[in-house]
Amino acid sequence: MAISQNFPDEGPTLNLNFAGGKVLDPRITFIRSSVGTYMDANGLVVTASADEPRFDHRYVNGEIESLGLLVEEQRTNLLTNSEDVTATGWGKYYGGTASDPVITANYGIAPDGTQTADRVQLDKGAGTTTTDNTNIYNNSYSTVASQPYAQSVWLKTTDGSTKSVRFSFSGESAEIKTVTGTWQRFVNKTASASDTVRHFRLSLRGSLGTSDSADLLVWGAQVEDGYFETSYIPTSGSTVTRNHDRAYYENVDQTDWFSKTEGTVVFEHTDVPYNSSDDPHYPGVGFANTTTGGSNPSILYFIMKHNGNGQYLVRLGGGDSANITPSGVVASASKVGFVYKEDDYALVRNGSLVGTDTSGAVPAAYMLILGMNAISNTGNNWNAHLKNLQYYPTRLSNTVLQNLTK
Repeated sequence: MAISQNFPDEGPTLNLNFAGGKVLDPRITFIRSSVGTYMDANGLVVTASADEPRFDHRYVNGEIESLGLLVEEQRTNLLTNSEDVTATGWGKYYGGTASDPVITANYGIAPDGTQTADRVQLDKGAGTTTTDNTNIYNNSYSTVASQPYAQSVWLKTTDGSTKSVRFSFSGESAEIKTVTGTWQRFVNKTASASDTVRHFRLSLRGSLGTSDSADLLVWGAQVEDGYFETSYIPTSGSTVTRNHDRAYYENVDQTDWFSKTEGTVVFEHTDVPYNSSDDPHYPGVGFANTTTGGSNPSILYFIMKHNGNGQYLVRLGGGDSANITPSGVVASASKVGFVYKEDDYALVRNGSLVGTDTSGAVPAAYMLILGMNAISNTGNNWNAHLKNLQYYPTRLSNTVLQNLTK
């Protein structure tokens, strides 16, 4: 392949533009045995049917940004009524000089475009202590001691004003959130605790200073067993589980775009959440030759879920024949490129050369996997978006690889 101005003269033989095209190549298999939600190009929270890929979006500076293909692990919303704070499991409390919260069901238009957002009027009371407060809460779910949990909810003020609200797990982590007249999804996380019953709570307290009331719209409450939030899981009377996503391209060795001897992979991903207390797991992007729980042999770029360090590994029979390990945390949004050829491997990230390895044959790795590890392993997902991927059937130079990932 000729190189001009440090870029490939010929285009990739496989070009997957998930963020731009918002469609899945029909040669790729996608599996999720449940519905799942995402934000569409109009900014609405919508539901994808089982086995339908989700091309997610987000608001950035008032504009809607396309994020690409969403790949998540399995999660359960432990709250049994996520959109009706008048339903079973939800309660109201007031103390000291505060008044009882006032709740009006289905008062406003929710983030999904339906009139299912509840109005909640909170009062701080005339006092200045934590007893002078009013709140809505949910304690109908049980948790496991010393496990991390994440709670989330959409909030906005009814009149466009700005208010401060305490969003907390009762008795544990509490955060002050600034709520405006625009829908925002707020998140609170707790790493671990000794108790097994935690309260999802929105409140006003004396410690919030001058805010003596808050008139809010509330929608989409969620509590998950995990150290970060995932996409919204609606519930109505019982807990609901969203199953894991699987995206892969089998038998690439039988195609005319793939080379068994040398090649280059370039892709871009969003932030990949991780935590030191999580099981290791090795989700990634690249080529593997397995369908059951492992990734050997493989030519893969991994992000390890227990510490956020990325690894590019070439594995043969369970052992690494080439291994390039970036230093520090690399789970942030990145443009990544790697090349493979016998005794000639390299990895770049955001335009910088991470490292090279001059040992190892090329393994027989003939399945392209996209943000996962193996088809049957439900925990090995990136919980992130794959924005695009390009493949070149030749070992591009390190300089070209750096230019492609700037």
